[in-house]
Amino acid sequence: MLNPIILYLTILFDRLLGEPPEKIHPTVLIGKLILYLERVLPNTEGKHKILDFISGSLLVIVTILIVFIIISFIESLIISLPFYLSIPLYSLILSTTIGYKSLIEFCKAPILKIDDLEEAKKEVRKIVSRDVSNLDRDHVLSAAVESLTENITDSIIAPLFYAILFGLKGAFIYRAVNTIDAMIGYKNKEYFYFGKFGARLDDILNLIPARISCSLLILTSPLYGNFKKALHGLREVNKLESPNSGYTMAIVANALDITLEKINYYKLGSGKITKEKALKAFLAVDLTVIAFLLLYTIIFLAFSFSSSFSYF
Repeated sequence: MLNPIILYLTILFDRLLGEPPEKIHPTVLIGKLILYLERVLPNTEGKHKILDFISGSLLVIVTILIVFIIISFIESLIISLPFYLSIPLYSLILSTTIGYKSLIEFCKAPILKIDDLEEAKKEVRKIVSRDVSNLDRDHVLSAAVESLTENITDSIIAPLFYAILFGLKGAFIYRAVNTIDAMIGYKNKEYFYFGKFGARLDDILNLIPARISCSLLILTSPLYGNFKKALHGLREVNKLESPNSGYTMAIVANALDITLEKINYYKLGSGKITKEKALKAFLAVDLTVIAFLLLYTIIFLAFSFSSSFSYF
């Protein structure tokens, strides 16, 4: 089992250092690999559906294999080092698979600037793909909180979950699949079949982490909102097309008694959203991360009594 000290240091490094420079950022490098494979693999944009699906599936498999080989080599080198070097180095590299600090900063910016609606819209454009030009104050706040709560799983909990199960390889393969989904997992003419395998694999990998996040958001809800209303959010988790995003968004919307709405797509919760309530969503994220770390620490300590202690 992965030593929980590694997870604590991973969070610490991310919150202190944030994202590494683009030239050495693993996710950026994985993105470049995906772009290269996309250029060399055929995509008929739906004219030959089976060919597109096979080609897109090959892109996913090759990307995963390359990431697996490289990270396995790096991981073996790190583990061979003395523990006082391997533990911090392992944590530092693992921290590049999460986006805790960047998620908080990008999603908080439009909320803090909401009194200047045009400035808030400029900030929210950085985190959502929808047209924000005609959004009112409430829907700008909503977009920021939606992005925050939707990405609790993708940006934080899921990479840590797969690191616990499979080490660096697990976290980086998850990040690779998540990046593939972000780049080609669209339901449009160009990517509907080409990106289908990557999109479905991303959904599968997020099934358990999303539900862990949901459970922890409910568990900690008395500290940032209302526990009974958080439970009511379970009735709305399937309102979104995504099989996973609704699990975190609906719980926070109901716990804070706010409305999260993407016009013509979904509406979660029923209360009035305000700047003050929107900011409480960040407390919900922090509490969820703390609860996840504490829960895993308890599990690790329980198992350590019946098995040999390990750093990795």
